[in-house]
Amino acid sequence: MSGPEKAFEAAKASLTGDRSCNQDRCLVLSSGETLLLGLADGLGGHPRGEVAAQLLIDVCEAMFRQAQKPLRDPELFMLQCIGRAHHAIIRYGGRQDPPIAPRTTAVLAIVQRGIAYWAHVGDSRLYLVRDGQVHAQTRDHAQVRFVRQRADEASRPRASLTRCLGGMANPPTTTCSPPTVLQAGDILVLCSDGLWGQVPTQSLIDGLNDESGPIGDRLDMLVDQAAKVPNSDNVTGVALRWLAPPVSCGDDAVLLEPASDPQLEEAIAHLHNMLENSGEQQR
Repeated sequence: MSGPEKAFEAAKASLTGDRSCNQDRCLVLSSGETLLLGLADGLGGHPRGEVAAQLLIDVCEAMFRQAQKPLRDPELFMLQCIGRAHHAIIRYGGRQDPPIAPRTTAVLAIVQRGIAYWAHVGDSRLYLVRDGQVHAQTRDHAQVRFVRQRADEASRPRASLTRCLGGMANPPTTTCSPPTVLQAGDILVLCSDGLWGQVPTQSLIDGLNDESGPIGDRLDMLVDQAAKVPNSDNVTGVALRWLAPPVSCGDDAVLLEPASDPQLEEAIAHLHNMLENSGEQQR
């Protein structure tokens, strides 16, 4: 897949691995100069994780197709996608009999005018690879605990998520990156823990950085490699190789101001008032 004047090539791949069903979902969408990448990993141990993941993808696709492009505020767009998907998941769970609480991770990226923005919740990751090294990456919303199943065995680390979509009434706090100007040859890769947890980081970088063939072929090879690991998890990846030269520092896209959001401004003002009143009561 490529954009106008071959500004990029992008691909996605997903395999079930050694699980009974694939709870991962992903998407790649482009419209003019705006590109949306997304990945969701439905949580095992909770019912219908695949539905939660699909709802995120469906909400993102619907909002992207309806939005005027180029997006005025890519970060706000991603936050709105995550918020609406969260509420859709909550509504779906509440309609079941008995009610259930599906959950999913989320990682989204928007590339527009040669600038990348990304946001994530949970432990699905995004890496920006530049010159054969990880230039930037997301940090998992997870807490590592050491557990053991038997008294005579050594403790093993186990990560538990601290944030996800679904489960709680309010949308999760989402971590967003600063806008990042892409350079020719940069690679963005979104991956579920079935990919980054089962393929060493350096192997992932080397595999995607190989320009001997389309990036889709390289991604397919890495996903297949991860899926062959014994007792493998679902494996999903989305990869983008940027081909265009970087935008100039004076490009208007860098100078765009976020669109105003009256509801957000009202919420911030209300929060400030609460904090001020609390401080006065303490004094």
